[in-house]
Amino acid sequence: MALFPKELGTEDLSGAPRRMAWTRERGTSRLLLLLLSLLTIWFVVGRVQDHFLLQKKWPLLQPDATGLTIVGTLDARDAYERNMFKIVQANKTSRAELTDYGWRTIFDSKNGPEFSERKGGAIRQAISLNGETGYAMMEPYLRAGVKIIMGLPNPRADVSPALPITTHDLIQGRTVTEQTTLGALLNKYSPEGGAGEGEAAADSGEGSGGSGREVEHGLTIPGENLMQACPVVLNSDHFTDAWVEERPGSVFQGKTFMVHLGLNAEGRSRFYQWSRDHANESLVFILNGKVATAGRIRQTLNVSEWEVGPLRDEAAARELEKFVNDHAKKAVSRT
Repeated sequence: MALFPKELGTEDLSGAPRRMAWTRERGTSRLLLLLLSLLTIWFVVGRVQDHFLLQKKWPLLQPDATGLTIVGTLDARDAYERNMFKIVQANKTSRAELTDYGWRTIFDSKNGPEFSERKGGAIRQAISLNGETGYAMMEPYLRAGVKIIMGLPNPRADVSPALPITTHDLIQGRTVTEQTTLGALLNKYSPEGGAGEGEAAADSGEGSGGSGREVEHGLTIPGENLMQACPVVLNSDHFTDAWVEERPGSVFQGKTFMVHLGLNAEGRSRFYQWSRDHANESLVFILNGKVATAGRIRQTLNVSEWEVGPLRDEAAARELEKFVNDHAKKAVSRT
């Protein structure tokens, strides 16, 4: 009798490949299970982190007069006839205009004597003669209008005859600065003979005279005044970096540019919370007091990189990119 039967040896040899395959499959299963466990932990930790980050109640932001301020203009598409502002895109630039509805919301006798059409006529007159002074007079009224639209308490508290206003007049080639009040300026520019009651005194567009048809076509609001009136969504401190993507033109339009903005944790949280509650509204980018560009939020966004565009103005895109990167570098050097 053979010590190792042929049949037994054959069985042992044929079973080896099966055992090796089983071992490999078991190792692969363990690896996949480990990977799945790591992904689950990463997902759960991320979700918990997102929950606390995105639910955080942030304090109100103040505008950055010498930096980047991004404001919401509350111009929902489904409330077109009841929007206070509208964004106009023309000649590669963007501007914000006070609408007819916005004007009527502010200058309504139901809001009190300081909100009469005569007061509005005085402001239009001031804008036509001295744009900076006229818009300084308009600014507290814009703040009141935004608060009325948002349903905030005491929306008219900022408008008072005693409100101090600083004016700058060019007299004989030199700038003269004067401290005065809103009431004094309204009296100074009040149209004689009741002009301004229900009609525009002059056209504007950031301080220029003109056609006298602003209520119909909108009153252009400079960035430095817009950012003092509208809710501030983000400012310079919420961005980590920026880069510009150039996209080729087509038969119908020239090259366009996408600005990619990196958001830090607070910026991402603030942006998510605003987009969640204000989808289909516009955001205006105000750089050093001037409107750089504007765009509409299409949906709720929870992102660490925000794409802004497409923009047709390359200079505005590059200026925004440079400012964000320079500001981020300075912030790092200070820490």
